[in-house]
Amino acid sequence: MNTFIKRSLALVLPLTLLGLSCSKNNPDNNADNSTLKTEVLANISANVCAASYEDMYAKTQELQAAVTALNTTTNDDNLATARVKWKAIRTTWEQSEAWLFGPVESENIDPRIDTWPVDFNALETILNSNDVLNEAYVDGLDDALKGFHPIEYLLWGQNGTKTAAQLKPREKDFLAALTQNLVKLSKEVRDNWTNGYTAQLANAGKGSGEFTTQQAAFVQIADAMAGICGEVADSKLKEPFDAQDPMLEESPFAKNSITDFTNNIKGILAIYQGRFTADGKGIEDVVRANNLSLDAEIKSKHAAAIAALGAIDKPFGEAIVSEQSKVQNAMTKITELAEVLDSKLKPFLIQYTK
Repeated sequence: MNTFIKRSLALVLPLTLLGLSCSKNNPDNNADNSTLKTEVLANISANVCAASYEDMYAKTQELQAAVTALNTTTNDDNLATARVKWKAIRTTWEQSEAWLFGPVESENIDPRIDTWPVDFNALETILNSNDVLNEAYVDGLDDALKGFHPIEYLLWGQNGTKTAAQLKPREKDFLAALTQNLVKLSKEVRDNWTNGYTAQLANAGKGSGEFTTQQAAFVQIADAMAGICGEVADSKLKEPFDAQDPMLEESPFAKNSITDFTNNIKGILAIYQGRFTADGKGIEDVVRANNLSLDAEIKSKHAAAIAALGAIDKPFGEAIVSEQSKVQNAMTKITELAEVLDSKLKPFLIQYTK
């Protein structure tokens, strides 16, 4: 996530939207209302949020093993494997940005692993220094000089064409230290969820110190879903597009940016449906029980956003110049999804959980 510019989507909602977002039947009259709310929060906390961080921690360890193998036997096959492992972690992390709250935010883990853009000149200065390149050194660096993107730079090179033979000893040391730090931070967020925060979310309104009401938990989830739309449309896409500068994109070295953005939006449906590694109760169940038209609109807008991103068939750094109408359409469709989440889903959840 771009930690230099963070915007939240703030729309002033007329009170009439509360009525438009709810079904004709008052959900508070549903005898199963309390049970369903509890089931949804329990499943989202354990089988979506906590499960994603468990998955990310496992994948960072796989990357570390691949980096060790690459540093021991420096050939193109091992370099290719390390790249695959990096992309696998990115898939999980980018989806999890749709629920970017809790320890990953409060413990400042997000900026420590995913600040962009990266100044590769600053990275080269480190590599050309006499500093001891170990995990403790990495931990003390500025956020933009650690995490996913410096690792990306070392694995792909500035132009994405690096070969294993071009990996220098100092680069190997830095790569190992950066990866070890990424493992440590992913374990930290995993542990914070599994050792307490999962229960805080699941027990919202029932003794949770983090969420005194279930409504607060549902609003937090809705805000996170809309928030990642704003981040993708207004920052990740718009800033490089407006500046016509591919070095402002999120993953320029691996040319993974469109995949990153797509996984951000996919994460919205994951938490909406209560599905990550397993299926369970999600906000979808709440909405479908009370307002089928809202459920259909959310899914339609989500599918349109995914399709718009999929229509960009060149690397993003090229597309901002040669496929401008496609990039603009993606920003529009993602913004439309954000508007539905913020102006319809959120008021519905407020009404449902009051």
